[in-house]
Amino acid sequence: MIRYHSVSMGITEDIFGTYCDPDIGEKEVKRYTLTCKSGIEVQVISYGAGVSAVLVPDKLGNKEHVTLGFDDIKGYEKFGYQGSSVGRRANRICKGKITVDGQTYQLNINNNDNHLHGGKRGWDKYIWESCITDGSVVFSRLSPDGEEGYPGDVLAQVKYNLDDDGSLHIDFEAMTTKATPICMTNHCFFNLAGHCCGQKGLFQHVVKVNADRFTPVSKVLIPTGELAPVGGTAYDLRSPITFGEVLPKAPGQGFDHNFCLHQVRRGELGFAARFHHPPTGRVLEVYTSEPGVQIYTGNFLPEEKGKMVGRNGSSYTYQGSFCCEPQNFPDAVNQPNFPLDIYRPGQPYKHSMMYKFSVEK
Repeated sequence: MIRYHSVSMGITEDIFGTYCDPDIGEKEVKRYTLTCKSGIEVQVISYGAGVSAVLVPDKLGNKEHVTLGFDDIKGYEKFGYQGSSVGRRANRICKGKITVDGQTYQLNINNNDNHLHGGKRGWDKYIWESCITDGSVVFSRLSPDGEEGYPGDVLAQVKYNLDDDGSLHIDFEAMTTKATPICMTNHCFFNLAGHCCGQKGLFQHVVKVNADRFTPVSKVLIPTGELAPVGGTAYDLRSPITFGEVLPKAPGQGFDHNFCLHQVRRGELGFAARFHHPPTGRVLEVYTSEPGVQIYTGNFLPEEKGKMVGRNGSSYTYQGSFCCEPQNFPDAVNQPNFPLDIYRPGQPYKHSMMYKFSVEK
């Protein structure tokens, strides 16, 4: 039986399902629904400390899901990273090798001989502890020393807060007992046309990214170490352009690249990107305190319908959504000219980001 609890500050709690943890057995998955005066509704779950739903009205007032999602927990178990909090280290690490203070560690390999999004069982695949505090939903977990090969115990926290203007604040914090890389982000798959509108809806989006450089990558998407100007390339998104115009010009006809943000100072919340779907009027603006943002256009989603079945029986397919993942640059631990990636005891990791939803009428 689903149990509901009315809570102040526009948050309700219920049980989304049960997850069988391979280490400790069955655990309930808690779900929290956040609402605000602008009509935006967000649901977050304790599995992966993730966003499971975002409903946004269009210019006629019709609400629709704008993130990919599933009707039950089994969908989130089968298809990784859907709305999840990603860690311990988001994005790719070359060959899974890191060197910290002269000691080399081998992380678990899970993506083309490289380490991706925290490894075989990253933070997106755990049940997090959760509570409601001062109008926010707070998730936390302890990542033990040696988990996926990383050094140090890390106590991590993710906090969600929804403002009345439709701004979803996501604040990540972590503390470690040993020097270790930490980089956390949210991994929502968006389609502002509606979660089931596919590539046609994606191509209608007008995108702008506040970046004058990007990090070129190898065939297996590991940065070369270069910080290349976007000018004259398909990665120049400084002026608004539709995905339909720019993606056919990109190598591989899609994005899975880190953009180096034009940032005043790391640690301060700044504008990263804007996405607008003119037919519905829906707008998403993304802000972050980190120096980069990974733009991904669903290139690895299945081409064949029915392979990935989501909410209400919808079929999610190739380039049917996009991700905008604020974070530090990929493989920064192995690139001396990339921003700081190692955190130490007494040096807290903090990343604030915001998804701001609105409607242009």
